[in-house]
Amino acid sequence: MEGEAAGSARVRFGPPDLATLREDGYVAVDMHVHTEHSDGLIRVRDALRLARRTGASFAVTDHNAVSGAVAAVRGAGPGEVIVPGIEISASEGPHLLLYFYTLDDLVDYHEAVISRAVGECPHMATSLPTADVLAGLEGRDAFAVAAHPFGYLFLCRGVCKAIAAGDLAPEVLLRLDGLEGICGGMTRSQNNRAIAFASEHGLALTGGTDAHLLGEIGRVVTAVRAGTVEEFLDAVRRGDAVVWGSEKSVIEKTVQAAAVLPQYASYLRPSLRVHYRQNLPRAVRYLRRRR
Repeated sequence: MEGEAAGSARVRFGPPDLATLREDGYVAVDMHVHTEHSDGLIRVRDALRLARRTGASFAVTDHNAVSGAVAAVRGAGPGEVIVPGIEISASEGPHLLLYFYTLDDLVDYHEAVISRAVGECPHMATSLPTADVLAGLEGRDAFAVAAHPFGYLFLCRGVCKAIAAGDLAPEVLLRLDGLEGICGGMTRSQNNRAIAFASEHGLALTGGTDAHLLGEIGRVVTAVRAGTVEEFLDAVRRGDAVVWGSEKSVIEKTVQAAAVLPQYASYLRPSLRVHYRQNLPRAVRYLRRRR
C-alpha cells in the first residue's frame, strides 16, 4: 500500500485496490458523491451500475438535497451498502457531511431542519449557521463529519479553516464525530493537516472523492468490514476504517469545475450575493490586520 500518511496507519494515499479490499472482506464506500439531483452530473442509476462493476459503493451527499440519496438507497440491491447522506452548506461557509443510519432518518431531518433554510441557489449556503445545522441532529441517529476541513482556497468551506479565520467558535468541534481525512478535491498538504487535526482531537476519519463526474467515484474510499449501513457507520465512528485514495490533479479539477459551472448559471445573482455576504467580512478583517 503506497504512500502511507505519517502517524496514521489507517490512511493510505494512492489509488485504492478495490479488488484486494473486497477479497479481504471490506466494503469500500466513497463517502462524498454529488449527483444530478444537486450540482453533479452523475445519474444515480449509472452510479449504482458502476458500484456493482468496480466494488466501490458510495454515499450520495448532494448539497442541501436528499432526492438523489433516496433514489440510490431505494435502487440498491440486496446486500449493497449505500449510505444515506447529505452535504449541508452552512450560512458562514463551512460544509458538513451528515450520514444517517436509515433513509427515513435522513428524509425526516431534511424536512424538519433543512428544507425551509435552502436559499435561492439550492446548491449554495443555507440560512442556517453551522451550530444550528448540528443542533438539528440532536435526538437523531446520525454521524456528522466536516467536509474538506481546510478548504477551499480563499473560501472558508471547511470547519477548521473557518475556526482559524474567526468565523466559527472552536466549540463546534464538540458536535462533530469526524473529519474528512482524504478529500479528492483538496491538496495533499490540506488532507495531511486534516488527518493530523483529527488525531489530535480524537475525531474519526472518512474519505471521499467529492465526485461530480461518474468516473471519479471510488478514487477515495472509506473501507471497513461490515454488511449493513449500521455496521459500516459504527465501525467508522470507532476508527476502524481504512481511508484510501488520491487527490485529483489540477487538470482533473479544472475539467470538473468546467463541467459543473453550468449548474450554477441560472443562479448567478444569488450565488454572488452568497459570496459577498460570506467573504466581505473576512476581507475586511484581513485588511484591518494588515494595517
